[in-house]
Amino acid sequence: MRLQRTTAALGAALTSLVVLTGCSSSWGEDAGLPAAGDMGAIEKLVGSHTMCSDLRTGTGDSGAMGTETKDPAWAIKERGVCGDDARDTVTLLSVSDMEKFQETAKKAAEAGHATRFLLGQDFALVAGDEPTAKALLKSDVLLFTCEKGFKVPDGYRSEKLLVDGCALTDYVPSQA
Repeated sequence: MRLQRTTAALGAALTSLVVLTGCSSSWGEDAGLPAAGDMGAIEKLVGSHTMCSDLRTGTGDSGAMGTETKDPAWAIKERGVCGDDARDTVTLLSVSDMEKFQETAKKAAEAGHATRFLLGQDFALVAGDEPTAKALLKSDVLLFTCEKGFKVPDGYRSEKLLVDGCALTDYVPSQA
């Protein structure tokens, strides 16, 4: 009887250990993507790699992802924009459900509205230009795109996503 209780306790302890170590990790953790938690943390991450002054949240429909922010399918908790003194250079998106976000981005791309995002575990960024995107890669975010025909060249990272048919990479091609 004592052996049965000890075995049951050991089994429960091992199950708990597996749950704590194997199933609790956030998407993107294995790829080394940064997590932010809130808009302030996203702003700090962006600001440490490129100009991110004058953060404005709730900025309406204009600019990148303005109307999408209001659509629950995108799972965007909060949207902000920041930049340099002359213009907005980065759109910051706090994402509540990264799988929903990726699925909706894929559907938008299939409908001809592809957008390139830089992803962390719980946030997405839209860089205003290629130099800004490349600067932000130094923060360990990766480019996410569902553009038709997009290929990751040899020698660049290609990480797993929550949806098929898209790419997550450290390759930022020139905008055509």
